[in-house]
Amino acid sequence: MGEDMPETPRDPEVPSAVVAQRRPISIVWLVPLVAAVVGGWLVYQAVTERGVSITIKFESAEGLEAGKTKIRFKDVEVGLVTAIDLDPDLDHILVTAQIRKGAEPFLTDNTRFWVVRARLAAGEVSGISTLFSGAFIGMHPGKVGQPRREFQGLETPPVVTAGLPGRHFTLRASQLGGLDIGSPVYFRQVKVGQVVAHQLDDAGENLAIRIFVNAPYHQFVHRTSAFWNAGGLDVRLGVEGLDIDMASLSALLIGGVAFETPDGMAPSTPAEEDAVFRLHRRYAEVLLGQFDEKVRYLIHFDESVRGLSVGAPVEFRGIRIGQVIDFRLEFNEDLKRFRIPVTIELEPGRIARSGPSPGDTTILIEDFVSRGLRAQLAMGNLLTGKIYVKLDFFPQASPAAIDYGGTYPELPATPAPMERLTASLENILRRLDKLPIESIGADVQETLAGINRLVNAPELSGAMQNLNRTLVELERFAAGLNDETGPGLNASLEQIRSTLAELRHTLSGDSPLQHDLQKSLEELAKASRAVRDLVEFLERQPNSLIFGKEADK
Repeated sequence: MGEDMPETPRDPEVPSAVVAQRRPISIVWLVPLVAAVVGGWLVYQAVTERGVSITIKFESAEGLEAGKTKIRFKDVEVGLVTAIDLDPDLDHILVTAQIRKGAEPFLTDNTRFWVVRARLAAGEVSGISTLFSGAFIGMHPGKVGQPRREFQGLETPPVVTAGLPGRHFTLRASQLGGLDIGSPVYFRQVKVGQVVAHQLDDAGENLAIRIFVNAPYHQFVHRTSAFWNAGGLDVRLGVEGLDIDMASLSALLIGGVAFETPDGMAPSTPAEEDAVFRLHRRYAEVLLGQFDEKVRYLIHFDESVRGLSVGAPVEFRGIRIGQVIDFRLEFNEDLKRFRIPVTIELEPGRIARSGPSPGDTTILIEDFVSRGLRAQLAMGNLLTGKIYVKLDFFPQASPAAIDYGGTYPELPATPAPMERLTASLENILRRLDKLPIESIGADVQETLAGINRLVNAPELSGAMQNLNRTLVELERFAAGLNDETGPGLNASLEQIRSTLAELRHTLSGDSPLQHDLQKSLEELAKASRAVRDLVEFLERQPNSLIFGKEADK
């Protein structure tokens, strides 16, 4: 084992193996490797920068297109619409969008989305660029609020005031009065802000109109400032003639709000953020002044209230101290008649007091009523037929007191002068209707006929002849008297003769007395017929005593 083996002789024809070094990996394999790395990086980047997916509900998908429509904030792209679908109820459009990473904190319940299109609203043209680039979805992020991924899109662009210097205020009104989002706010006819929102309260009775006043004009809004609807024309007819006022041509077309601090108001500090003011319907209400104390009363009227309207003034000797709030028709079951309850609102602050007086308004009104204060309907304008409620003292009125049994205290009322005249005329007509006019006329005619028969009777003519004969005999008797008594008696007889002659002439058929008597009888007959015609006419048209004779239909 330890000995060396003998060498085997080599065969010169057998080839020998050649050992070579192995080559490295081919460069061809680097291409797919790099592609895989790049693809993985792109996938990683896409996943990590994908952001969040949200859903926005719109009324219409007009101008929107999946994969093309962008979501922008201040002209910066923050998202892309990925899908557009119908809502299951078929009433809305569901827009699915991808918001880029980093915007998640701004997707809250205060975030708003709207479609930006070319539009003309509130006197301004917006979205002109969309005519060439197409519509896009505008976004206003909400920095404070609860996170949210489903949103209700707005149909009209909101007025964005976040970050702008200025203050928001709230106006209370019963009607919108032509105002809309974007309507201007004026101070001394200078545009200083705009309407940013409006909504009804839960009861649906009043509106809350939110406005924004830009800095530095917000410092001119004081607690005593007054706001009014400046849309349209403010027309006033005063002692100096017709006065027409408007804030601007834009306010005339699209409406607007104006404000100022009325003269005579005590100076105050600027109003704080979200201060609440009343929105007056027109500037004339501002000129009347503002009073916080308001007292409501009820008045029952029995006559017609034609021409009365809500907002009609309540005046005391020509000074406005309140207005009409409501009126309606009411049937009283106990009295079996209709009445019209009118609710009025008085502003006691319009009555300046001097000297010692009770501080309580209720006690003051009670004292006025005890001294004859009554409510009455009065004509305010003959051309328009508008009436108002008049308060005044009527010393001859029956004693009355305020009734506190209803919802509001009830003030006593007195009929209007025309109403009292109508009632008096109706009473006269009722009395005339009870008179036996026909029988009276018949009696008058019978009396006239009797007088006519008496005058034309033959017995009267015979009596005149007998009287003439008697006079002749008296003359003869006087001639036979002695000379002493004859002249005096003759004179007396002559006097009697003259008197009888005048009497004969007076009672003769062609005498003036006979003619006047005949004419008087005829006039009396005509008067009787006129009375009968008058009674018949009054029966047909009793209202002619007030309104005059109307043509027979």
